[in-house]
Amino acid sequence: MQVGSASDIYGYASSTTNQQSTSLDKDAFLLLFVEQLKNQDPTSPQDANTMINQMTQFGILEQLYNICADIAQIGLSLQVGEASALVGKQVTVQTSEGEISGQVEKVSLYNEEARIFIDGIGYEMAQVTEIK
Repeated sequence: MQVGSASDIYGYASSTTNQQSTSLDKDAFLLLFVEQLKNQDPTSPQDANTMINQMTQFGILEQLYNICADIAQIGLSLQVGEASALVGKQVTVQTSEGEISGQVEKVSLYNEEARIFIDGIGYEMAQVTEIK
């Protein structure tokens, strides 16, 4: 029987996520739980309460991930709504070359971020310094 170390599972977690994090993701947590079940001592099996607690923790972890995804989607929707309210308005944006003023022509999503367009050039909402 081949037994992997706990560090193997941590390596799995960090290789499957794009976030800079030192915590386990839900897939790694489930993998760790399954490995624990597969490699438990048959003469001293895991207590049923412990297993129920771990499954409950996994359920809570899954729900937290879902809530985070929902909050991110709400944030994106708010950002698009805020940017859409600027269409047709005169705004000033700060760039590396200085300030640029013009009428917002359209809104677009780029890398999950709303951008406004002035004279065909996209700007981040964070660059807006003035709305007229």
